[in-house]
Amino acid sequence: MYFSPQKTDTIQFWVLNIASFLAQLTIAMVNLALVYHLRQVFSLGADGIGLAASISPATYLIFCILLAPYTIHFRPRHLVQLSLAGMAVAVFLFVTTKSLPVAYLALALYGGFMSLLWPQIEGWFSRGKEGASLNRVANAFNFSWSFGVGISSYIAGHLVEVSTVMPFYVSVLLFACVFLIIFISSALVPGIRAVQSEHLENNANEKVDQSTPLRFYAWTGIMALYSGMSIILTIFPLYAQDELKISESETGLLLLIRGVATCLSFLALGRLEFWHFKKRYIFLVQILFALSCLLATGFTKPLSYAFFFLVFGFLFAFAYDQSMFHGASGSINRSQRMIIHEVLLTIGTIMGAVGGGYIYEKLSFSRLLFIVALAALVLVGMEMAVAAVWQRRKQ
Repeated sequence: MYFSPQKTDTIQFWVLNIASFLAQLTIAMVNLALVYHLRQVFSLGADGIGLAASISPATYLIFCILLAPYTIHFRPRHLVQLSLAGMAVAVFLFVTTKSLPVAYLALALYGGFMSLLWPQIEGWFSRGKEGASLNRVANAFNFSWSFGVGISSYIAGHLVEVSTVMPFYVSVLLFACVFLIIFISSALVPGIRAVQSEHLENNANEKVDQSTPLRFYAWTGIMALYSGMSIILTIFPLYAQDELKISESETGLLLLIRGVATCLSFLALGRLEFWHFKKRYIFLVQILFALSCLLATGFTKPLSYAFFFLVFGFLFAFAYDQSMFHGASGSINRSQRMIIHEVLLTIGTIMGAVGGGYIYEKLSFSRLLFIVALAALVLVGMEMAVAAVWQRRKQ
């Protein structure tokens, strides 16, 4: 069956976005259910849950770094399929064991296999794209996975109320569905099947790197915002259960607000270009994040947190877009740039889960938000100082 290059590009666009939506929906459902499952089945406290929740991000980080020199030699679809199969097996092992060490092992495997997923998909859809074209495909991808995160919180909240194991079995089935989507589309569309490894494509086209240094500020921002995201997804459900006294489904509804705000922001940012290659917007997002965390330290009602999640959803989308766009722009090694992007957001995730769990256990949720705000302000202050020095040297 023949497909024109334009038709192949359109099919690939939809396949990768549908796969990203379902994969991230599944991953986010596992992440939220993990909190309740660890508390109910293994009787862990907030600090123990934060530590356990950081295992898969930690192995994700390690394997992203270790495998970076080798993944460029493989076709992206093969690595994505291996990732999906491995994650399904790891989730099944986690939900069927009553042994905490085995559960930790399953989480470690889960993160390791996930390292083959997102950098490959991100490098795959962004190949050959620059400027407005890159912004369009990046934001379509961002909308897809963020929409999956948004609705997964609500779905997982209801499934957990039935049983803490239910979301995990549903997740195994969803991983299998995504695997089949990639497999069938590759079998039916020769253009998708023919996508080469990044190493072969770069050698054939003799590309020259034209990266922007703004990526460094954007990468710092995504690390800070992801620490906030980790606290919201890992620590807030415990706070909501302990202090706000609301149900899992109500917590899921609050998290859905953040997800919807992020999705709508990605759609808007995909049509706007005013922020491209402008460092002032990178700094502004980080400052507003710090100020919103400071404001939230006085919140004690679910409605107030709904407002906080709405604001955070927009800021998170902006920071994520800035990191992905400026990291990929002008680069010839897209998958490796996406690995850096993923590594830094994973560092933020681990800091939020481990540090957030410890601070919440020892102090309070409001104190935790205050510390995050203070750290974010210090970080953006250092970035602005570096930018000022760099600008002076250029003159």
